[in-house]
Amino acid sequence: MIPQEDRDENPGAKRKPVHMGATRVPLHLVFQACVGVIIGIGITSLFSGIGHAQLALAGVIVVIAAWIVEQGFHLPEPNTRTGARIRLILRIVSLVGFTIAVSPLLQLIEA
Repeated sequence: MIPQEDRDENPGAKRKPVHMGATRVPLHLVFQACVGVIIGIGITSLFSGIGHAQLALAGVIVVIAAWIVEQGFHLPEPNTRTGARIRLILRIVSLVGFTIAVSPLLQLIEA
């Protein structure tokens, strides 16, 4: 059965075309999360010589910068190809920053 939001008002109507960025498959989101975490851990390991607090602060700054770009600038609509790509990049950058911020804090807790 076709979900209600994907149907026209007419009974027996075909599905509406899906726009880019309109729906997300859960595995697609899991893939984005894995890529963001892997990149964040890689960056954290590259900068292991820097103090833990400075690295955590850098991660927080990256997350705040991604949030400012998303909220402060007029971006294309999320259902367009360009808008979907921009939001994908912003989500990955935000997740990388979060991973950079959390990874050194976990090391500080263990110490």
